[in-house]
Amino acid sequence: MKRILLASLLMVCSANAAETKLNSAEMQTILSDKILYAKNIEQIFQKSGVTFYSSGGNQSQGSWKIDTNQFCSQWPPNQFWACYDMTQDGNKITFVSKDGNRTEMSITK
Repeated sequence: MKRILLASLLMVCSANAAETKLNSAEMQTILSDKILYAKNIEQIFQKSGVTFYSSGGNQSQGSWKIDTNQFCSQWPPNQFWACYDMTQDGNKITFVSKDGNRTEMSITK
């Protein structure tokens, strides 16, 4: 009985752990002309490569691109492009930095 319960629990956990790493084409589709949300944050991704980040009434404008299966962004006056892996689990999008920091956003509010 314990084995059946454990096996059932593992199957449920596996079914809920559907986070998948996205490739360039998937990232482009998910972000182009879309808005992502996180708590009181909103980020607009225009297909042109312009992005607007809003938090608590403050807004900044930057640039975004997809480069070799990574999402990259640049925020003036900085000239440096920061790149991240992207994963998806349903409506949840996660940006993962090189050092493993994760920023979760949602496709819907």
